[in-house]
Amino acid sequence: MNTIILMWNPSISSVNMHDYEQSMKNCIEEYFNWSVWDWEHAQACDRFYLVRVGEGNTGIVMKGVLSSEPFEAGDWSGKGRQVFYMDMEPDIIINPDKAPIITTAELQRDLPGFVWDSGHSGQILEPKLADMLEDKWHKYIDENEAMFEDPEKAVRPRRGKAFLQIITHPVSPRRDRR
Repeated sequence: MNTIILMWNPSISSVNMHDYEQSMKNCIEEYFNWSVWDWEHAQACDRFYLVRVGEGNTGIVMKGVLSSEPFEAGDWSGKGRQVFYMDMEPDIIINPDKAPIITTAELQRDLPGFVWDSGHSGQILEPKLADMLEDKWHKYIDENEAMFEDPEKAVRPRRGKAFLQIITHPVSPRRDRR
């Protein structure tokens, strides 16, 4: 299993902070996908972390599992590039403006060897760093469990049938999305 780092800069993304907050409210019905740079090596059931970059509170804002194989779709930026996406099943969604997060500064300090504050979205993290990040994540969740008491700070979406199906029977990519 790979660990894939997805980057999100709300000031240039097709998903702004308002959209993100709405997704937190509708996370059970809401559909998620993201562009993946290393799509040729990514696969369904890989772990992902979504890192907010740019301005504001930057750091990890979502963790979960990629629930589809990569599929090509329209360029989110409108530049006409070839872009591959993967569907996402979030385990945890955090509002970086209302809850503590693992910041990009902490990531840079504690997990050097990866550029945490810029770059292509969807890069595969080297296994040693992935293990270190997973340990850091579990410690962070243990220390911040209280944030889940307020759904405007953090949510744990329930996994739907789509996730259960992808684990047992990988489905073909959905090309009709975004």
